[in-house]
Amino acid sequence: MIKKKSLFFIFFLANLLVHGQTEYAILVKSKITSNSVWPGNDYNGLHQITTGTNSCSINFFEENYKDDLYCFFYVTGNPNELSFTEILSGSPICGQIKRTAPYNKDNFSYWYFGGCLANSEIMAIHIPELQKGETNSKCNEDIITLKNGWNWRYKLADGAWQDFPTQFQQQTSISFKIKDLPGYSDQLQVHFQAGYETQYTTIRTYTIIGCSPELVDKKPITSNVKCSNESSGSATLQFKTELKDNQEFLFNLFVYNTDLKDFVFLSSASALKKDIHNNIYTWNNIAHGTYFIKYQAQTNTDTNDRVGSSAIKTDSFIIEDVQPLTFNLTGIQPKCSTDKGGVLITVKGGTPPYYYILNNETKKLLMKNPDTITLPKDGDHKVIVVDTNNCIEN
Repeated sequence: MIKKKSLFFIFFLANLLVHGQTEYAILVKSKITSNSVWPGNDYNGLHQITTGTNSCSINFFEENYKDDLYCFFYVTGNPNELSFTEILSGSPICGQIKRTAPYNKDNFSYWYFGGCLANSEIMAIHIPELQKGETNSKCNEDIITLKNGWNWRYKLADGAWQDFPTQFQQQTSISFKIKDLPGYSDQLQVHFQAGYETQYTTIRTYTIIGCSPELVDKKPITSNVKCSNESSGSATLQFKTELKDNQEFLFNLFVYNTDLKDFVFLSSASALKKDIHNNIYTWNNIAHGTYFIKYQAQTNTDTNDRVGSSAIKTDSFIIEDVQPLTFNLTGIQPKCSTDKGGVLITVKGGTPPYYYILNNETKKLLMKNPDTITLPKDGDHKVIVVDTNNCIEN
């Protein structure tokens, strides 16, 4: 006779009320494997997870064997190891299985335990700290991603806590826009918590700021430098909407530093609404290199304070250099006394078509490359070659 086994959970919260520390927690979700592999003489057992002085356990029974079962506990102190144990006292096949894993409460996210009769997912319940470069100031159109949770709730300004809609629940990671939260109506702050059922951990707070105009395309339209090693490239941004009358743009240009292997700030520029035509702004005089632009709309208040809106970053873009213009002159001697001499001009680099200037005369097109031009008379002559951008040999 095959006995149907299941998990029924009992959880233990160690020292929670004594310590009052509820910033970090662990949730265990257990799923029973197929009952076809259960030993017939196994009648009881448990899953237990421990870290430091905190633990919870899930006991095996015959009821509700199809359910996912959970246990939850807060983490206090600074433990450095997770210990997970499966005990099946009646089974000579499984017996006791024990696993350990390193644990750091600030960066732990997930661990999987494959047991004999059940598998468990061990999940962190703690919204991580902001990563380098992130900010807790968000526009209501920004996509916010929260991780290390299971059940989620939010609070707008000083209002009451509200559960996220159903589609966000029982998810370890969620993404959303503030403007889509039920009850949002131009509040200036929003708070988030991750937890399990009615037990929650640390609060993550965001300040809600204005939205800068979005880009039509996050990849700027670029033009390369005209002459080698000069700052004549450009990047053009096109916005979906106009600036407001009391706003101006602040642009920051970042360049990739090959020594540091990272982008570094290079320069900044600002533009009033009158400087933006057809929702287009072009940053000129850029040297060759790899860049991105970060910008925001700033509002001038009645007290002459500037309030920044959301910062928007373009995709990285490349301003290409051109091969330096060089040319070579080879004198062509006349074969007869009545013939005129010439000079063979050979050009490399730059941007064709090419032109030559003979003895400070008018610029003339070099018909082919290389090409021979006729000299008007014997003696010394001066020849200058330029390309279509009037670049010269350095």
